[in-house]
Amino acid sequence: MKRAVIGWDIGGAHVKAVMLDGQGEIVRVLQQACALWKGLPLLEDAIQHVLHHWQMEAEACDHAVTMTGELVDLFDNRLQGVRAIAETVQDYLPHAEFYLASAAQGAGFTASVAGQEAHIASMNWHASAQCLATSMTDAAMLVVDIGSTTCDITLCEQRQVVPVGWSDAERMAKLGLFYTGVVRTPLMALGPLITWLAPGQAQPEPRHIAAEYFATTADVYRVLGELSPSYDLAETADGQGRAMVDSMRRLARMVGHDVEDQTDDVWQSLALAFKAAQLDYLQQAIQSIMAQVPRPPQIMVGLGAGSFLVAALAQRLGLVYQPATAWMSAGNLQLKQDAEVCFPAYAVARLWQAWH
Repeated sequence: MKRAVIGWDIGGAHVKAVMLDGQGEIVRVLQQACALWKGLPLLEDAIQHVLHHWQMEAEACDHAVTMTGELVDLFDNRLQGVRAIAETVQDYLPHAEFYLASAAQGAGFTASVAGQEAHIASMNWHASAQCLATSMTDAAMLVVDIGSTTCDITLCEQRQVVPVGWSDAERMAKLGLFYTGVVRTPLMALGPLITWLAPGQAQPEPRHIAAEYFATTADVYRVLGELSPSYDLAETADGQGRAMVDSMRRLARMVGHDVEDQTDDVWQSLALAFKAAQLDYLQQAIQSIMAQVPRPPQIMVGLGAGSFLVAALAQRLGLVYQPATAWMSAGNLQLKQDAEVCFPAYAVARLWQAWH
């Protein structure tokens, strides 16, 4: 029987950990807020918190790691960030190995990041797609991971990952990496106009929104009841609470109002307008990806805290929606759902077991 393994996804705002037992079944999942741009001690604290919470020593299992935290402005560049994160991780997880992928070398793990920084940086999307590609049929599918901050859109076909690019710059240019998520995205990024049926109007009309950091997408999905508190870990735009009235107050500011100006149903309709704008942007990105391939996929697999948006997008586009939980093994559905939100961490753990 294989050893238990913890998969780690070291992001700029969260650290996610998923433990698999020797048979590949999910036994523990934990997501920890970690504002890495404030300093590496927060990453140290997050790793120690996971181990302490699970009451285990690092040596008790193997550790597979992927990262995107090298992007934060704590570091001058990605190379410096990968090295600093790897050094910090290995201080607490001495035998950890890092996921890497490239067009020339394929995918695998390495204990030493030296010379491999470019192939390690921000490869969590590839780990997720690689894990699903090797688990599913030969049919073409789109893997869409909508997290707190970004959306990764990756084509898989014939059990292979078919990326539109390898670096963040290449993927952003082709919309395979799209900076919009369900928690941390400032609502001004969905502007400068949204279409909203405001009070006193007979039909929806374009409405200018404030180019200010007044509210985030977390406010939208709190008001709509679609964001689980378990995944709602980022600070709010104004540093205030996460209660419904607080979120509505922040939404109202986006259109120049105070929350007291209108009833709750008005702010719920505004939240729906922001959701529709985000769905429109995501749909355009997905259609752009589909237009780049000779055989459009018929299946869309959803991951991340925003997987509920992936299901809506599949319906819009006439694709078959399948949740990633369909290919995950756990003792209960909640563990599967939590691991789906932390899927890159699950993916590197699963790939580690498959390749060792």
